[in-house]
Amino acid sequence: MLRSAWPEAVEGEDPRGTGRTRLYAASGGGAAVLRLVVDPPNLLLHFAEGAALHDPAGLLRGEGRRGRYICLGAVSPDDQPALDALIAAAMASAPAATKSL
Repeated sequence: MLRSAWPEAVEGEDPRGTGRTRLYAASGGGAAVLRLVVDPPNLLLHFAEGAALHDPAGLLRGEGRRGRYICLGAVSPDDQPALDALIAAAMASAPAATKSL
């Protein structure tokens, strides 16, 4: 899903994790914009700057000052365009994220 939405992204593994977290950043390097986390039974997509994203469909969860997440198992096929729009908005804000790969 993320590869098709953002093919030029750099994918890496969270060095603090146990192999269950993948990080995605702009191809020029820098900060991770998205994190895909396998947390059984959930598959979570974290947005580093999710609080700043426009989310009219209400997919984003969390109350932190910056980050938000989506439980991908709860996303219906009807929500796919809204999810794609959130990923595109996160990609556009790539330089604003703060976690380095």
